[in-house]
Amino acid sequence: MKKINRVILIVFIALLLYSRFAGLNWGLPYPMHPDERNMAVAVQGLGCNVSNFRECFNPHFYSYGQFPLYLAYLGIQIYHFLFNIKLAVTFEEAVLSLRIISATASVINAFFLFKILQLFRSSIPIRYAISFIVIILSPFFIQFSHFGTTESLLMLLYSIITYLSIRLILRKGDPNKIIFAGLFLCGLSIAVKMSSLIFIVMPLAAIILSGKNIGRMIIIRRILTVLLGSIFIAIIFSPHNLINFNDFFGSLNYELDVATGKYPAFYTRQFINTLPIYFQLEKVFPYALGKLVFGFFLCGFLFLPQKEKSYFMLRLAILVYFLSTAFLYAKWTRFMAPIFPLMLIICILLLFRIYDRLHKYNKFPSFLFNFAFYLFILALVAPGIGHLSIYLAPDVRFQASKWIYKNIPDKSSILSETANVVDIPLTDLTEQQQHLYQIISFDFYNLDKEIYLQQELSFYLSKVDYIFVPSRRIFKNTTCWVKDNLKKIDSRCVFLQKQYPQLNNYYNNLFSGKSYTKVAEFTSYPKIEFFGYKLFEFPDENAEETWTVFDHPVIRIYKKNP
Repeated sequence: MKKINRVILIVFIALLLYSRFAGLNWGLPYPMHPDERNMAVAVQGLGCNVSNFRECFNPHFYSYGQFPLYLAYLGIQIYHFLFNIKLAVTFEEAVLSLRIISATASVINAFFLFKILQLFRSSIPIRYAISFIVIILSPFFIQFSHFGTTESLLMLLYSIITYLSIRLILRKGDPNKIIFAGLFLCGLSIAVKMSSLIFIVMPLAAIILSGKNIGRMIIIRRILTVLLGSIFIAIIFSPHNLINFNDFFGSLNYELDVATGKYPAFYTRQFINTLPIYFQLEKVFPYALGKLVFGFFLCGFLFLPQKEKSYFMLRLAILVYFLSTAFLYAKWTRFMAPIFPLMLIICILLLFRIYDRLHKYNKFPSFLFNFAFYLFILALVAPGIGHLSIYLAPDVRFQASKWIYKNIPDKSSILSETANVVDIPLTDLTEQQQHLYQIISFDFYNLDKEIYLQQELSFYLSKVDYIFVPSRRIFKNTTCWVKDNLKKIDSRCVFLQKQYPQLNNYYNNLFSGKSYTKVAEFTSYPKIEFFGYKLFEFPDENAEETWTVFDHPVIRIYKKNP
């Protein structure tokens, strides 16, 4: 039996590694993700001239801390040393190094989630199996493992901080060691991203709640140790936030203005007239977790034991971060990333309860009961299985580019949309072919503000042969067009129609088919296939846009009617 369990464990670990690392080179050599691109460029620029202290390993990029950049740079230098490479760091090396960090953090996170589950006395083999499957095949883990950004690192750090906080309040382990580990991890979190300063609330809450019998002065000393220690560690691992404080502070102010809506950036239009909390419940959690998992989380959050300390701390960790972030104007999926693993824990704990209750009163044969239960687990993780398909297939922009070169005649004039990270068609064949088309990258974002753009658009529409809609970023954020040619009558739609009349008119005419006909649509939705036959597909274009536009946008191509 032990040998069988060992084999099953090896299989699960192999699946975990495969789900995190398979297709890690997707989209390369193109910079498909803007944050990933900015971090990779910062890594490329790292270097040290000892005569200029302020510029030594200065990334000149302060949207995030230096710790992940230095980690990626160190990995590349080790690789260059081992293989005797003396060339400068390439963009692809920087991206892959950042993605390897994300994938590795995701793998480690899985094991810490198991350690959290053990604190809830969940060590029965069947529970291990359920936990493995649900954690491994979670959409958010798979996606963020394939992004060379900070989300996987922050999820890992917050998971460990929560684990240590629960241990502290349950009095499992030396409190001083736990506190020092907690402050180190909080400091690292701040060195990854300044907004993770909120992580400190968890160890502080654990210190206060666990300190009933140790004296007020000891509690105060521990709190000061965490606060000062975290700041010290953050400065050590992200030193240029202090060395070049003016640059850091300027970047921080910009990021705050964007997050709060004070600065209306073009890439935040999807949040116009959206309701906090409701937006995340509708556009973020059902896609990042999967609808079934999200439903189980909600039920577990409400109905799992309320008085047990471990459950209380788990709920607190979720609420502390969620409530501090949910009311921001910008509601990107990544803003919720640190609590996704903890929401998964709640779902798994509820599954345990349901399994135990059903198993206790089960009147069916054991094999039939287990078969039905595992079938349900399969349905639970199906979106995650489907999400892997995105990285195992050629990027959708490669697919669209091949179709364009094959089907659109030379010298055709094409109207496309500006402000994409990369434009189609990609130059994946020859640079000469890129110049066979007359491509107009048009600024639709300012169409309703500038009369000259309206005049230019009218001129272009009389001349162009094809129109590209490379993603949902403009039309889904400024119009309420739906397939049945009806408009949802709600306050947001009314506002958008008044705010962007020119854009509404343009997209309504385009999608109506009056002047242009859609000749191609390319998708890479999460899907499950069997020998080339599509069994299930999970369309997710209506999710918060950053969930889809970086790695699997929907591309639409229209041809002018004769």
